[in-house]
Amino acid sequence: MPRMADQRKTQPTRDRTSRSIRPRREIDRFESLVSELSAAMTRASAHEVDREIELWLGKISQALGLDRSGIYERDSSSDPVRTTHTWKRPNIPPLPRDFDPGKVLKRTTEYVLAGNQLVFSSPTGVPAELTDARDFVAQYGLKASAIIPMWAGDQVIGAAGFDRFRAAREWPSKLLDQLTLAVRLFGSAIERKQSEIALQAARSELRIASRRNMMSQLVASLVHEINQPLGAILSNLGGVTRLLSQKNTEPAMALAAVSDAIEDTKRTAEIIRRVRFMFKGHAERKIAIGIGELVTEVTKLIASEAALRKILMRVEISPFVKRVVGDRVQLQQCVLNLLINAFDAVRDGNSDRREVAITVASEKTGWVRISVCDNGPGIAPSVANRLFEPFVTTKSEGMGLGLLLTRSIVEQHGGRVWAAPNPERGTTFAFTLPIAQRKQSRAAKNHQ
Repeated sequence: MPRMADQRKTQPTRDRTSRSIRPRREIDRFESLVSELSAAMTRASAHEVDREIELWLGKISQALGLDRSGIYERDSSSDPVRTTHTWKRPNIPPLPRDFDPGKVLKRTTEYVLAGNQLVFSSPTGVPAELTDARDFVAQYGLKASAIIPMWAGDQVIGAAGFDRFRAAREWPSKLLDQLTLAVRLFGSAIERKQSEIALQAARSELRIASRRNMMSQLVASLVHEINQPLGAILSNLGGVTRLLSQKNTEPAMALAAVSDAIEDTKRTAEIIRRVRFMFKGHAERKIAIGIGELVTEVTKLIASEAALRKILMRVEISPFVKRVVGDRVQLQQCVLNLLINAFDAVRDGNSDRREVAITVASEKTGWVRISVCDNGPGIAPSVANRLFEPFVTTKSEGMGLGLLLTRSIVEQHGGRVWAAPNPERGTTFAFTLPIAQRKQSRAAKNHQ
């Protein structure tokens, strides 16, 4: 009999021991789960965060025997709280789609967002002052719940709720500590996602602004380029008008002016055509070109501009220069850009001797050099090494695209372009082009 009495005394002890072991095992398992959650949130990219959070809400709820869980967020302290992530067991009622914690549970939401936890193991555990929470629990049949503020840095950006409908549930303090850590991991991941989304939006807006600015600069540059031949046309037609008003005493001069106007009109149309062609994405066909003839054509087109500016333009073309391979209009544009830049430099130089010289000569075996020399004030040291970068200009009204376009065209033709100060005064811009091989020259003649 005494032995049986001893057995009755030890039975409650084993029951108490087993009851204390179960919570410890649950906490240990949950600590391991939170460690896995931490690693998963670290690995998740911005667009994977939402999916991962919903996945882990399910894992946490299943590990703790819960029935429903959810995340509630707000963008700022003045914005409403909204439900963003949920998980539930089958046959458990979901939260309504339009569930607004700030309206349905206004006092409780303010309480939690102030940094307080709302934890109860049975409906009687809801604080008496949170009457809206008591009514909600009674209406929907919650047996236990833990609503934990979700921190991101030093701010509460929402909350996480973990509910049980089937039976009451105890919330040991160590378990709550781990659950709080899990919610903070959710908050950090959401903050990182929002930061990356904001950064992507800012980058997108910057790209759009950059494209708008680039388009604005491009249009301004095109207007500038088209205005050159249009100005020459106007000048020539004005001269013809004056000759006609004087009863056309010099027909040769009038004919030359009309011819120049026709050529400038063709050049304007060609510029527009090439711009349209460029945006259609077609590849240009390069052929063998007499570079000396091309430079002569450009100087004739711009002669009236030089005369109006009272600039002496000298042209030196070596008779030994061979043909080059390229696109005629694009190379004309390069020469024209450098000549206009030289004219502007001479104008800014305030010198009595206003001269621009263009030279075409052999550079070295297989190459031709085209140089444009002015006697302007020279290039400021602050921009001397950045002349061919976008939007870098020495002109007060310049766009900073002319030299960039020139470099792009020259490099597409296999050459290079540079600028160097003259020994006495002014600057020389030069570029090189490869000469055409015999097969290319024969093909060009056949094409012509």
